[in-house]
Amino acid sequence: MTYPEAVLRGLFTPRWVGYTALLLVAVAACVLLGLWQLGVARDEGLKEAVRSAGVLERAPLQDVLDPHAAFTAPLSNRPVTATGTYDAARSLVVVERRLDGTDGSWVVTPLVTAEGTVAVLRGLTPGTPTTAPTPPTGTVAVDGTLGPGESPRTGPALPGEQRRSVDLASLVNEWPGDLYNAVVFASAERVDGSVVATDLQRVPPPSLDAPLNLRNAAYAVQWWVFGVFAIWMWWKMYRAEQEGAPETVAPREEVAA
Repeated sequence: MTYPEAVLRGLFTPRWVGYTALLLVAVAACVLLGLWQLGVARDEGLKEAVRSAGVLERAPLQDVLDPHAAFTAPLSNRPVTATGTYDAARSLVVVERRLDGTDGSWVVTPLVTAEGTVAVLRGLTPGTPTTAPTPPTGTVAVDGTLGPGESPRTGPALPGEQRRSVDLASLVNEWPGDLYNAVVFASAERVDGSVVATDLQRVPPPSLDAPLNLRNAAYAVQWWVFGVFAIWMWWKMYRAEQEGAPETVAPREEVAA
């Protein structure tokens, strides 16, 4: 009997069939428990991120971010107020968007402030118009939350003011002045203290990138380590038994001289 045959024969004994079945159950349990703990880690991280964003007080944009500064994770969904005048001639219509079952386009207009220019996502308009709705005139205070810009999307040239994404890396070369590396998702616009009515559907801020809850993530890794350890112990026990068993491998035949 060859060595592989001896190994397989040993595995199919009643005792080792039982051990192998127990191993499979244990490993499956460790994998599932690890995935469960990972899910808990993500949920707890999301809850913490939502709590953190919700308790922040609204602050002037210039107090939380400088023009050209990098957009970091703690800025996501940060409530701000940006005050300036809209540059209506440079408005964008960002096509292929959907909100609450409505297909339409985002209306994005640069707001020129004393410190720099910031892209304001004023809301969603139905369809794909080639020109953006006219924004409020005069000094406007925009209440909203911060979000990052988007990556460029390629495709055929679009007519009028239409774009495929809010690509700040491209807009920095098109809009004059210093550009904030962020988008304000407008929730209200005020002129002389009064809220301006609009037909646009306000766009909620993007979902948060939830950090993991480290304690539960460590538990997940711990369960997976247990699974690997169970496999190692099973193999160690089987090898020990095989090495202590009588020789079952057929000897090599000598070739006659």
